[in-house]
Amino acid sequence: MVTVIYLVQHGDKVRVPGDPGLTELGKDQAAATARWLEGAGLQALLSSPLRRAWETAAAIAAATGLRVQLDDRLRECLNWEGTQTFEAFPADWDHSAGDRDLRLGGGTSSQSVPLALS
Repeated sequence: MVTVIYLVQHGDKVRVPGDPGLTELGKDQAAATARWLEGAGLQALLSSPLRRAWETAAAIAAATGLRVQLDDRLRECLNWEGTQTFEAFPADWDHSAGDRDLRLGGGTSSQSVPLALS
């Protein structure tokens, strides 16, 4: 038996610090993804607790009839909190991708994230 996992990135988010929701484009993207996954035979639906992620998952849940299960282990290790400009944030993101032990802004290093979801 083969297990298929669909990894879905959240839709376009509002460009503000913290935990923003989806833009109208992001809601359209989530709805399109939900339609695409509707007949895929999903068995479970897990989401990061960040608003943009669970809003995306909620659209998929509405199409599939599944309940969204929030899992903090799916949370992004680095989130823009507004302590720097949005334009500077991608440089920090790239730096953290190259150094898996790096912890920026009180976040978690990518090295410390558990590999298994059970």
